[in-house]
Amino acid sequence: MAFITERSVTALILFLVGAGLFSQTFGAQYADLGGAFSPMFFPQIILGLWVALTGLNLITEVWTPRTSEMPRLLRVTVIALASFVFLLAMPRLGFFLSAVPFALLALLVLGMRAPLGIAIVALGVPAGLVALFNHTLTLPLPTSPFAWWF
Repeated sequence: MAFITERSVTALILFLVGAGLFSQTFGAQYADLGGAFSPMFFPQIILGLWVALTGLNLITEVWTPRTSEMPRLLRVTVIALASFVFLLAMPRLGFFLSAVPFALLALLVLGMRAPLGIAIVALGVPAGLVALFNHTLTLPLPTSPFAWWF
């Protein structure tokens, strides 16, 4: 089948993961937390955009005619398993200590080979997100049991 490519399989997986996470942001367990906004306000916006964009990407990938090529499912499987491990590790190790190894692995699996670029992205993006959410927006991400500042 010409529409089963690595890009279409990846788009489908990203869409399903985003839709699953988005569906978990609705529910009565967050109603009693009070405040002007639910803690799910920002995740709902981000995940809603994720679902919309990956849905459009999936449609584009399926409808675009391509030559018949077998998807390289090993790369997709490694990223999916790394995402699962990241989600399991985050409550125990904190966001930063879980995100850095995940980013390193994902960048290497996706083919990035510049050591400086990998270091900047793998350390900079999680650090920037911790600074934004924990210290600027005061919407704390899971913190490390080893240090309070990340």
